[in-house]
Amino acid sequence: MAVKTSDLMNRLTVLAEPMRLEILMMISDKGSCCASDILPHFDITQPTLSHHMNVLAENSIVNVQKQGRFMRYSINKTAVGELKDILDHLCEDHDDSSSPVTAAPVPVKAKAGQQGKTSKKKDKDKDKKKKKDKKKKK
Repeated sequence: MAVKTSDLMNRLTVLAEPMRLEILMMISDKGSCCASDILPHFDITQPTLSHHMNVLAENSIVNVQKQGRFMRYSINKTAVGELKDILDHLCEDHDDSSSPVTAAPVPVKAKAGQQGKTSKKKDKDKDKKKKKDKKKKK
């Protein structure tokens, strides 16, 4: 099954936060952890850890299992495996037919001086308005 580019981008963005990556490494090393297992290893508050864990869970990077009044976190091997697959794919010599990603077209911003007609018209309208405002002030 192909992975949506937006899901991969969201997960990579989540993992770009160094604290989250360190937390994931710890969970991976232990197999699973509760917040009370994680917190002593980092110089952060419990609400900050809770925020990081919620972000990881919302993006399906960790599995959350309630155990009494505690939450036990483990690595979502499927989601992390999808990231691994795309990174492995980027490292391979391949042709274009084997991409595991279903990519949506990415809008490209115009470079300075290459604006579209609509943008140029807006700029002209702004210039006209500025000239009118200057005349009114005089």
